[in-house]
Order: sequence, then C-alpha cells, then structure tokens
Amino acid sequence: MPTPAKQQAIDELNDVFTRAKSALLAHYHGISAKDMTALRTHMRERAVDFRVIKNTLARKAVKNTPLEVLENDFKGPVSLLVSFDDAVAPAKALSDYAKSGVEKSPDVVAGIVEGKQVSPAEVKALADLPSKEVLLSQLLSVMNGPTTNFVGVFSALLRKLVGTLDAIKDKKAQG
Repeated sequence: MPTPAKQQAIDELNDVFTRAKSALLAHYHGISAKDMTALRTHMRERAVDFRVIKNTLARKAVKNTPLEVLENDFKGPVSLLVSFDDAVAPAKALSDYAKSGVEKSPDVVAGIVEGKQVSPAEVKALADLPSKEVLLSQLLSVMNGPTTNFVGVFSALLRKLVGTLDAIKDKKAQG
C-alpha cells in the first residue's frame, strides 16, 4: 500500500497521463545539472511539461489511461515530456533543444501522439515537419492555385476576344 504522499503523486501523474495530447519518454542519463536546468527552461518556454519521474510510480499511474501502452518503457533514468495542447510540441521542442548546441540531449525511448504509439524515428520525423501555420498556408496555396489559374486563362481569353474585335473593327474601317 503506497504512502499518502506517493498516492498523491500517483494520482497527479494519472491526471497528467489522462489529459496529455502527446507524451514522450526520454533517457536523460549523462546530462549535466546545468544542461538539465536549461532543458527545463527550454521546455517551459514552449508549453511542454517536463518531469523526471519515478518509474514505479509512473507504472502505477499509467494504468487505465491513453498512455498505458508505455508501461513497459518506464526503465532507467526516464523523463516525461507532455503537451496538453499541441501534439507535436514535445518532439519539436526536444529537437530544437538538441540543435541548440548542448553537449548532450535526452534520447527518446517511446512516445504517444494523439493516442498512437510512435517510435523514436517517428518522433524525429514529427519534429522535422513544418509548423501547423506553415502547413495550413501551403494547403491554402494549393487550394487557391486552380482558381488563380482559371482567372488567368479566362482573362487571356477575354484579351484575345477584345483583340480580335479590334482587328475586325480596324479592317472594316479600312475596307
């Protein structure tokens, strides 16, 4: 039977696991205390919840949550990166941190994005995707393309018609 303090930690983690839109587990072994502080600050600035968690408490807390498939991945020095709003925020934030020139960054072990389990390679692919705003602008550009082309073709036809009518008018005026 867990102590009241441990039970409170389990309940808090269970709430985090239940509300999470996405979560990554990453090994932080070998990261200095200075870099760990920088990592926490980096994640906080990007609205990503970063926690170092006890594996035994996490395995108990993950029961009956969308992240239950990660139960066997709570091994060794594991940190948890969670986003409640943006599904790809943890992957992008971790990738940005790794690119910032630090000595060592956490290694992704496993993750859940929008209820689907993802591998470390898939996390890297998610991090390399353009932002949501860029993807939306690309989509709008693709959707706007046919309309723009139609207007261009239609205006060219009108120019030709006007040019032909002017030529007929000039020919009748001469002849």
